[in-house]
Amino acid sequence: MRIFRWLGISLLVLVIQCARLGAADVATTDFSDRTEIAKRLETARRELRELPADSDPSVREMLQQLEASCQYHLSWVATFAEAKEKCKKAKLAVTSWNGFSQPPPYPILQLDDIRENLATLEDSENAAKAQLRIFTAEADSVRDKLAGHQQAERRFMEAADRASSPEARQSAERSARTEHLASRITAEKVAGLNLRLDAQRAELEMIGSQKQLAAIQQKALEGKVGFSQNEFASIQQRVARERAEAAHALLLAAGEQAVSSLLSWQIEFLDLEKSFWDTRFTILNKGDRDSAKAALASLKEMNTRVDDWIKIAQLRFNGGAADTTELDLTQVRDALRRLHQLKHRIGFSITYVEGGHRGTPVLDHIYASLSSLWNTELYLAEETNIVEGRKVSTYRAVTIGKLVRLASILTVGWLLLRLLSRRVKTISRKTTIRHATADLMRKWAFGLGLILLVLYGLNTVSIPLTALAFLGGALAIGLGFGTQTLLKNFISGIILLFERPLKVGDVIEVANITGTIKFIGIRASVIQHFDGIETLVPNSVLLENQLTNWTFSNTVIRHFILIGVAYGSPTREVARLLLAVASEHGLVKDDPAPEVRFDNFAENSLTFSLLFWFDTRKANRGTLASDLRFMIDKAFAEAGIVIAFPQRDIHFDSETPLRVELSRPPSGKPKIEPTPCNRV
Repeated sequence: MRIFRWLGISLLVLVIQCARLGAADVATTDFSDRTEIAKRLETARRELRELPADSDPSVREMLQQLEASCQYHLSWVATFAEAKEKCKKAKLAVTSWNGFSQPPPYPILQLDDIRENLATLEDSENAAKAQLRIFTAEADSVRDKLAGHQQAERRFMEAADRASSPEARQSAERSARTEHLASRITAEKVAGLNLRLDAQRAELEMIGSQKQLAAIQQKALEGKVGFSQNEFASIQQRVARERAEAAHALLLAAGEQAVSSLLSWQIEFLDLEKSFWDTRFTILNKGDRDSAKAALASLKEMNTRVDDWIKIAQLRFNGGAADTTELDLTQVRDALRRLHQLKHRIGFSITYVEGGHRGTPVLDHIYASLSSLWNTELYLAEETNIVEGRKVSTYRAVTIGKLVRLASILTVGWLLLRLLSRRVKTISRKTTIRHATADLMRKWAFGLGLILLVLYGLNTVSIPLTALAFLGGALAIGLGFGTQTLLKNFISGIILLFERPLKVGDVIEVANITGTIKFIGIRASVIQHFDGIETLVPNSVLLENQLTNWTFSNTVIRHFILIGVAYGSPTREVARLLLAVASEHGLVKDDPAPEVRFDNFAENSLTFSLLFWFDTRKANRGTLASDLRFMIDKAFAEAGIVIAFPQRDIHFDSETPLRVELSRPPSGKPKIEPTPCNRV
């Protein structure tokens, strides 16, 4: 049991130390200052130059990595500054836009360009969010590596201090220096990754501002766009000119198979584009039911062809075709861009014909809203690592999603802990372990598992203990004003579990309550009276009041019965009968043996006491005493010994005659008036 006690004390100290570290104020140093980075870069280069030629190659390699990390860090300082400037310009563009310079109606190509820009920005935003998730996971991994290197460095330093030989000390110091150098490299990477994350967030803000501007411009064009005959003729002339140029180039490249294939495809694409513009002009200018139905079928067929061409172009661009080396990738990239542009415009037209509008579907909108809520940041937790005497600060966001995941982990873990603790109790019933010991083991296993579960949950969702520091003030006020009694009983319960002045099954007497302990909790304990009633007693009462534990170290206790016999009874015979009665009862212990004492010459009787021992696990004190009294009464009756009862002798003063007066009350009943002789 001492092992469990010391384990509990050590665990409690560990939790207190973690809370102190989380609540401590951290004075941070800017680890990403350009001047400081340049100094560290120069230091790494100097150490590399001063490194002896016969030194360990791994040290030289690590110094080179440190130099590269510093250079990488410097590059991201510039990238972050550039991203902030772009974000600032994008926000300024939103606030400074006052509408289009030309009056309506606006060209349809202008609306198409804005719609395509919005679609491209949405794709860019999704890609930037994915990149941010990748960077965040990478940053978390590098932070964990930094903590591991620092822990290993401290472990090797302690091993050097405890080394028993110079060789062991040198080996430990060499390992500590290696881990220290690894910590410097990793800290530089952490700072660089933080800048990269900030730059990525700035890019997301920039894209958001650009989307906002495009949405404003699209709204300004709604209902004010037309497809004039002049615009249609201009488009047709452009398509015809590009087709003629492609046909001429095809004649010149008759001997080049790959180029001829690309030019043939370009001619087909231009023919399709011409058909698309013809169909779209018809839809927007005629608008009758039959032409719209035929146009919709034609547009869907065009959309299918464009999808197939996009797959072929992507295959060629990614090097999946046999003749890829003979193609100009710039031409393939341009063709892929034009395919996507045409696909967007076909999609706009299909939506228009079907009578809908282009936008995010309802389910996608709901998903986007829930995803935004899931990733909402509630608090930024600061983590600090010390590298070369400098404090490197990193931040981890506490989001609603992380809290939901943490709550799920704690709920499932709590249910599993309850199940396991019940299993421990069930196993103890099948072994020789005492019930009180098994109950204590179950509580300690549950408490230890709960603490480990909380630490596991925080680590799994990447929430550091410092995130709980902001609760310190509110928790202190709550403990000071609202939970004094609760905290008092909680601490008393911990003391009872450690010191164990009583255990389950003990018979105790405290605060005018006598009974058997059935349960010892963290806040209160349950005492069962001898009549079966259970009382919930706060743990502070068990510590602050005088407590009698009848079975603290031994379940065998002594009890006594008082007997009074009439004067003139044979005292030796009385003692013999009492010992015989006690010996006959099966629950009275023979060792220690029963004892009879002649206590006193009382006022009405000769007083004896029968002292006997019994096991509280086998007998109830009141029931055993009652059985003995029955047996004593029977034995005394058979022996002719009279159990005394109170008697009084009354003496009258015979010198004065007694005066008795009878009178009849008004109701007819006789009434005896008191006289000086019979007043008491």
